[in-house]
Amino acid sequence: MILVDTNVLVYAINLDAPQHEASRAFLEAIRSKKLEGVLVIQVLLEFFAIITDQKRAAQPLTPESAWQQIDALRSFMPVLGSGDNLIDVLQEIAGSRKGPDIFDSYLAAQMKALGISVLCTYNKKDFTGYENVIVKSPDEFLETAES
Repeated sequence: MILVDTNVLVYAINLDAPQHEASRAFLEAIRSKKLEGVLVIQVLLEFFAIITDQKRAAQPLTPESAWQQIDALRSFMPVLGSGDNLIDVLQEIAGSRKGPDIFDSYLAAQMKALGISVLCTYNKKDFTGYENVIVKSPDEFLETAES
C-alpha cells in the first residue's frame, strides 16, 4: 500500500509541470491496479488548497472543478481514516520538530497509525528521519511496476 502525497496529485493535473507525465503514469498504474495507492484527508485538503489558490496555481480551478478532481481520485483510491490515538502518535513522531514541519510529521503519524510504510512524493528530503517511512518518487515506482 502506497500513500500518495499532495505534490504528485498537483503535478498530475498541471500539464506544464516537468513531473506531469510521471505523476499521470503513476496514478494510471494505481487506477489499473498495477500499484495499490491510498489517500488520507490531509492530502486531499492540501490538494484542494493548492489547486484553487491563484497564488499557488498558474491556472487555479474553481472549487466545483477541484471537488470533481477529488471525486475522480476517490473513484480509484480509498481515503483512509487515522483513528482516535493520532495525536499521541503525532507527539511521539514530531519530537522536537517545529513550524511547518508539523504537517509532514502529521502525515508520517497517519502512516504509522494506518500501518503504511511507503510514501510516494517528490519531497523526499522532507521525510528523512522518520522511522519506518520509505519514500519514493513516481518514477521509482514506475520502474518497478514496468519490470
